[in-house]
Amino acid sequence: MITEELKKAVHIPEQIVEIVKESVINTFESISGEAPVYSDYAEPDGPLNGMIGNIAVFNPDITFSLMLAIPKETAVSLSEVFIGMELPFESDDMGDLIGEIANILAGDVAANIEQVGFRGQSSLPTATRGSDLTLFMPNKPPTVKMKFDSANGEFLLTMAMSESR
Repeated sequence: MITEELKKAVHIPEQIVEIVKESVINTFESISGEAPVYSDYAEPDGPLNGMIGNIAVFNPDITFSLMLAIPKETAVSLSEVFIGMELPFESDDMGDLIGEIANILAGDVAANIEQVGFRGQSSLPTATRGSDLTLFMPNKPPTVKMKFDSANGEFLLTMAMSESR
Protein backbone atom coordinates (compact mmCIF):
# COMPACT_ATOMS: atom_id res chain seq x y z
CA MET A 1 0.00 0.00 0.00
CA ILE A 2 1.34 3.43 -0.95
CA THR A 3 0.74 4.86 2.54
CA GLU A 4 3.06 2.30 4.16
CA GLU A 5 5.74 3.05 1.55
CA LEU A 6 5.40 6.78 2.15
CA LYS A 7 5.72 6.38 5.93
CA LYS A 8 9.19 4.90 5.37
CA ALA A 9 10.30 7.34 2.66
CA VAL A 10 13.13 9.78 3.29
CA HIS A 11 12.33 11.65 0.08
CA ILE A 12 9.08 12.41 -1.67
CA PRO A 13 8.84 9.79 -4.43
CA GLU A 14 9.57 11.19 -7.91
CA GLN A 15 6.27 9.83 -9.22
CA ILE A 16 4.38 12.01 -6.72
CA VAL A 17 6.59 15.02 -7.49
CA GLU A 18 5.77 14.63 -11.20
CA ILE A 19 2.03 14.37 -10.47
CA VAL A 20 2.14 17.56 -8.39
CA LYS A 21 4.21 19.35 -11.05
CA GLU A 22 1.62 18.40 -13.70
CA SER A 23 -1.20 19.55 -11.40
CA VAL A 24 0.48 22.95 -11.02
CA ILE A 25 0.88 23.26 -14.78
CA ASN A 26 -2.74 22.18 -15.43
CA THR A 27 -4.16 24.48 -12.74
CA PHE A 28 -2.35 27.59 -13.92
CA GLU A 29 -3.02 26.80 -17.57
CA SER A 30 -6.74 26.56 -16.80
CA ILE A 31 -6.57 29.96 -15.10
CA SER A 32 -4.53 31.89 -17.66
CA GLY A 33 -4.84 29.89 -20.87
CA GLU A 34 -1.07 29.38 -21.02
CA ALA A 35 0.89 26.59 -19.35
CA PRO A 36 3.62 27.74 -16.99
CA VAL A 37 7.07 26.30 -17.55
CA TYR A 38 8.83 24.36 -14.83
CA SER A 39 12.38 25.61 -14.32
CA ASP A 40 15.21 24.50 -12.10
CA TYR A 41 14.74 25.78 -8.58
CA ALA A 42 17.19 28.31 -7.26
CA GLU A 43 16.90 29.93 -3.86
CA PRO A 44 15.39 33.42 -4.22
CA ASP A 45 17.78 36.33 -3.83
CA GLY A 46 15.88 37.49 -0.77
CA PRO A 47 12.61 37.13 1.08
CA LEU A 48 9.36 37.06 -0.85
CA ASN A 49 7.29 40.20 -1.26
CA GLY A 50 3.93 38.67 -2.05
CA MET A 51 1.40 36.05 -1.02
CA ILE A 52 1.63 32.48 0.18
CA GLY A 53 -1.31 30.14 -0.30
CA ASN A 54 -1.14 27.20 2.11
CA ILE A 55 -3.16 24.03 1.77
CA ALA A 56 -2.72 20.32 2.46
CA VAL A 57 -3.74 17.08 0.79
CA PHE A 58 -3.98 14.44 3.47
CA ASN A 59 -5.34 11.14 4.67
CA PRO A 60 -5.22 9.72 8.22
CA ASP A 61 -1.57 8.68 7.75
CA ILE A 62 0.24 11.11 5.42
CA THR A 63 -0.03 14.85 4.75
CA PHE A 64 1.34 16.69 1.74
CA SER A 65 1.61 20.38 2.60
CA LEU A 66 1.57 22.71 -0.41
CA MET A 67 2.88 26.24 -0.02
CA LEU A 68 2.32 28.33 -3.13
CA ALA A 69 4.54 31.44 -3.04
CA ILE A 70 3.40 34.15 -5.45
CA PRO A 71 5.30 37.45 -5.76
CA LYS A 72 3.23 40.64 -5.67
CA GLU A 73 3.48 41.35 -9.42
CA THR A 74 2.45 37.79 -10.29
CA ALA A 75 -0.50 37.91 -7.88
CA VAL A 76 -1.81 41.15 -9.39
CA SER A 77 -1.41 39.75 -12.92
CA LEU A 78 -3.20 36.53 -11.93
CA SER A 79 -6.12 38.55 -10.56
CA GLU A 80 -6.60 40.11 -13.99
CA VAL A 81 -6.75 36.78 -15.81
CA PHE A 82 -8.70 34.94 -13.08
CA ILE A 83 -11.48 37.45 -12.46
CA GLY A 84 -11.05 39.91 -15.33
CA MET A 85 -9.91 42.87 -13.26
CA GLU A 86 -6.84 43.90 -11.30
CA LEU A 87 -7.28 43.48 -7.55
CA PRO A 88 -5.39 45.76 -5.19
CA PHE A 89 -2.60 43.68 -3.69
CA GLU A 90 -3.44 44.87 -0.17
CA SER A 91 -7.13 43.88 -0.41
CA ASP A 92 -8.83 41.00 1.37
CA ASP A 93 -10.03 39.91 -2.05
CA MET A 94 -6.42 39.22 -3.07
CA GLY A 95 -6.08 36.88 -0.09
CA ASP A 96 -9.29 35.15 -1.15
CA LEU A 97 -7.98 34.82 -4.71
CA ILE A 98 -4.69 33.21 -3.66
CA GLY A 99 -6.55 30.92 -1.26
CA GLU A 100 -8.89 29.89 -4.07
CA ILE A 101 -5.98 29.19 -6.43
CA ALA A 102 -4.37 27.03 -3.72
CA ASN A 103 -7.72 25.26 -3.26
CA ILE A 104 -8.05 24.54 -7.00
CA LEU A 105 -4.49 23.23 -7.06
CA ALA A 106 -5.07 20.95 -4.08
CA GLY A 107 -8.23 19.56 -5.68
CA ASP A 108 -6.26 18.69 -8.81
CA VAL A 109 -3.46 17.15 -6.74
CA ALA A 110 -5.93 15.09 -4.66
CA ALA A 111 -7.60 13.77 -7.82
CA ASN A 112 -4.38 13.00 -9.66
CA ILE A 113 -2.44 11.49 -6.78
CA GLU A 114 -5.01 8.71 -6.67
CA GLN A 115 -3.13 7.32 -9.71
CA VAL A 116 -0.52 5.98 -7.27
CA GLY A 117 -3.04 4.76 -4.72
CA PHE A 118 -3.01 7.74 -2.35
CA ARG A 119 -6.56 8.65 -1.42
CA GLY A 120 -6.87 11.93 0.39
CA GLN A 121 -8.76 15.13 0.73
CA SER A 122 -7.72 18.75 0.87
CA SER A 123 -7.75 21.04 3.86
CA LEU A 124 -9.12 24.56 3.91
CA PRO A 125 -6.71 27.04 2.32
CA THR A 126 -5.08 29.95 4.07
CA ALA A 127 -3.27 32.91 2.54
CA THR A 128 -0.52 35.06 3.99
CA ARG A 129 0.58 38.43 2.63
CA GLY A 130 3.84 40.08 3.51
CA SER A 131 7.02 41.77 2.39
CA ASP A 132 9.62 39.73 4.23
CA LEU A 133 8.33 36.16 3.87
CA THR A 134 10.62 33.16 3.99
CA LEU A 135 9.31 29.62 3.51
CA PHE A 136 10.72 27.00 5.84
CA MET A 137 9.52 23.81 7.44
CA PRO A 138 10.26 22.94 11.06
CA ASN A 139 11.50 19.40 11.78
CA LYS A 140 12.92 19.12 8.24
CA PRO A 141 10.37 16.77 6.61
CA PRO A 142 11.00 15.47 3.08
CA THR A 143 10.55 18.58 0.92
CA VAL A 144 10.62 19.48 -2.76
CA LYS A 145 10.85 23.03 -4.05
CA MET A 146 9.66 23.92 -7.54
CA LYS A 147 9.83 27.09 -9.60
CA PHE A 148 7.55 27.99 -12.49
CA ASP A 149 7.66 30.80 -15.03
CA SER A 150 4.41 31.92 -16.59
CA ALA A 151 3.07 34.69 -18.77
CA ASN A 152 1.83 36.23 -15.49
CA GLY A 153 5.21 36.02 -13.76
CA GLU A 154 7.14 33.51 -11.73
CA PHE A 155 5.91 31.59 -8.69
CA LEU A 156 7.18 28.87 -6.39
CA LEU A 157 5.71 25.76 -4.84
CA THR A 158 7.15 24.05 -1.79
CA MET A 159 5.75 20.60 -1.03
CA ALA A 160 6.47 18.79 2.22
CA MET A 161 5.48 15.29 3.30
CA SER A 162 4.81 14.39 6.90
CA GLU A 163 2.85 11.96 9.02
CA SER A 164 -0.68 13.15 9.69
CA ARG A 165 -1.44 14.02 13.30
